[in-house]
Amino acid sequence: MGALTVVAEDRGLHFEPHERVGALGGTFDPLHRAHLHLADAAAQALELDRLVLIPAGDPWRKRDREVTPADHRLAMTAAAVAQRGGGLEVSDLEVRRDGPTYTLDTVRELRDRGAQQLWWIMGADAVLDLPHWHKPNEILTCARIAAAVRPGAELDRRQLDKIVYGLGRWLDWVPMEPIDLSASELRQRIAAGDDVSDDVPAAALGYARAHGLYT
Repeated sequence: MGALTVVAEDRGLHFEPHERVGALGGTFDPLHRAHLHLADAAAQALELDRLVLIPAGDPWRKRDREVTPADHRLAMTAAAVAQRGGGLEVSDLEVRRDGPTYTLDTVRELRDRGAQQLWWIMGADAVLDLPHWHKPNEILTCARIAAAVRPGAELDRRQLDKIVYGLGRWLDWVPMEPIDLSASELRQRIAAGDDVSDDVPAAALGYARAHGLYT
């Protein structure tokens, strides 16, 4: 993948039709080691030309809990990626969008911006949750799904089609040993002053502490 870019929507996020593009969305509250491990595994397994991290603006599935404001989560993610060096991009397209954050709207917009070879990347547990997403069948018309899986634990096409019809044709597995990390636990540890430097990028952690997040 190419050099680091932190993309602002109003500057224009554009892809060439030949580019293999991966998009990894999430609350990123905060961005942590498991997110980056998934991004790296997907980039390798899918031979991606570009991989974009997209912090959610209004994560409607998490309205029953407190979520850090989107501008802070975007800034933490961008800071972590900038410190890490090249290979990832960060987009604010969901943060700038009004209303609930629906993946369907995001993949449609990425397609409109030229991403004709597009994968939406997720953890293995999110595959089972897909029926609860907003119009999951329509997501499959805009992007392939790339899902992390422990090697040897893949579901077959029939099993996938029972989750969302057609998923078996549009899902690619990303072999990856799981990393057991909980963002909520990390937030509690940060608030307690624990050392989380092995799990949270230094720039994201520094931003959180500088702005009094998770305290």
